[in-house]
Amino acid sequence: MSKEKLDIKILAKKMELLDIRVKELEEMNIKQFIHRLESLENDQYMMKDVFTVPEACKFLELSQSQLYKLTSKLKIPHYKPRGKIVYFDKKELLEWVKRNHQQEIQYADEPEEET
Repeated sequence: MSKEKLDIKILAKKMELLDIRVKELEEMNIKQFIHRLESLENDQYMMKDVFTVPEACKFLELSQSQLYKLTSKLKIPHYKPRGKIVYFDKKELLEWVKRNHQQEIQYADEPEEET
C-alpha cells in the first residue's frame, strides 16, 4: 500500500510540473504571437504606394533630418500637395536608390569568378 501512495505522490508531482510547463509554453506562444503581430504591423507600410516621412525614412534607412535635407535641396523626388506635408512615391524612391549603380572593379591579381 505504501508503494501505491509513493507512486501517487510521484504522479501528482509530475502532473504539477507538467501543468507548470504547459502554462509556460502557452505564455511563450502568446508572446511570440504578439511579437510577430507587432512586426507585421510595423512592416505594413511596405504595401503602400505612397509613403509619409517616417515611412520613407524606414524604407530608405535614413534619419528624418537626412531625408529633409534631401527634399530641401530637391535631390530626392517628393510631393507636397498641401504645402507642408511631404509624401514620397515608392516607385520613384526605388528608382532614386538605383541611380548611380556602382560596377565591380576587377583587379589584375584577382581571378575572375565563374557564374
